[in-house]
Amino acid sequence: MKTNYTFYTRFNPMLAEKGAAATAEYCVKMGFSSVEVLESTGAGHPTAIPDTKAAKDVRRILGDAGLNVACYSVGTNVVRVDRAQNAVTPDTFAVSSLKKQAEIAAALGCPYLHHTLFTALSMPDNPPETKPMLDACAAAAADIAAYAKPLGVTCIYEDQGMYVNGIENFGYFYREVKRVSDNVGVCGDVGNILFVDEDPVSFFAAFADEIRHVHIKDYLHKKTPVSTGNPSVSPGMYWLPTKGGAWLRDTMTGSGCIDFAGCTEILKKASYRGAYALELCHPEPHDPGVEQSMALLDRLLA
Repeated sequence: MKTNYTFYTRFNPMLAEKGAAATAEYCVKMGFSSVEVLESTGAGHPTAIPDTKAAKDVRRILGDAGLNVACYSVGTNVVRVDRAQNAVTPDTFAVSSLKKQAEIAAALGCPYLHHTLFTALSMPDNPPETKPMLDACAAAAADIAAYAKPLGVTCIYEDQGMYVNGIENFGYFYREVKRVSDNVGVCGDVGNILFVDEDPVSFFAAFADEIRHVHIKDYLHKKTPVSTGNPSVSPGMYWLPTKGGAWLRDTMTGSGCIDFAGCTEILKKASYRGAYALELCHPEPHDPGVEQSMALLDRLLA
C-alpha cells in the first residue's frame, strides 16, 4: 500500500499565496497524497480558509487532483492562567474558535481536528501547578471533542510544550479526556517529547494503539556545554532549549537524533494505516527535505 504523505508545514502559506490549484499541483509533483491545515485561534490571525464555504471550494480543487485533507491542526492555548487568583480555567474564546474550526474541518472532509493545549516551550516564573493545568486542558478538550463528534471529526492531541508533554503528564491528560469522550485519539509526534528530555520511541510504545495521525520531524541535539554550565547560553541560531537544559534545532529528517526505525516499527506492529505529515521547519531547503523524508520512510515502512 502506498504511504500517505501529507504536505503540512508550508501548506497554508502556499495556499494563501498561490491558491488551491497551484498548491495541489505542487503536492502532486512532490509525491504527497494529502495536506494538513495549520491555523491559530489568535484574534486577527490571517487564515487561508476563513469559513466553510471556502473550505468546500478548497476540498473540491484538492479532490480533483486526487488529494484529501488528512488533518486540521490549530496552534493555541485552550486555558487561561490567572496568576492573581492562582487559577487555570478553560479559555472560552479559544474553545469557541476551535468549535468553529471543527466545522471548517468537516467541510474540508477532514477526519481529524488536532489542536495544541498550552504551547509554552519554557516554564514561566511562578508557573502554574501541573495537575490544575492538565485538568483545565482536559476539560476544554473534552468540550471541543463533544462538539466535533456529530460533525464526524475526531479530536487528536500530541505531546507538546512543557505541561502536556512526557509520558506521565500526557498520559494523565489523555486518560482524563478519554474518560468522558470516545471521540479522541493521539497525534504521534516523533520529536516534541525531546523538549522534556524523554524518548520518542517510549512515547510511541506507550500510546501505539491510540495513534491516529503522525507528525514527522527531526532535531539536532546538544547538551549544555560543560564549560559554561549555563543552560541560557545558546549554541547559535535556530536552537531551542529543553526543560533539562539541552538544545534542539530542526534538521532534515534522518540527519538528527530521532530513532525513526524504532518509531515506525512500533507503528507497523500496531497496524497503523494513517498519514505521515512532514512537519519540516528546518533551515535547510524545503524540497530536498521532503525528498529525504520520503526516501527514509519508504525504506523503513517497506
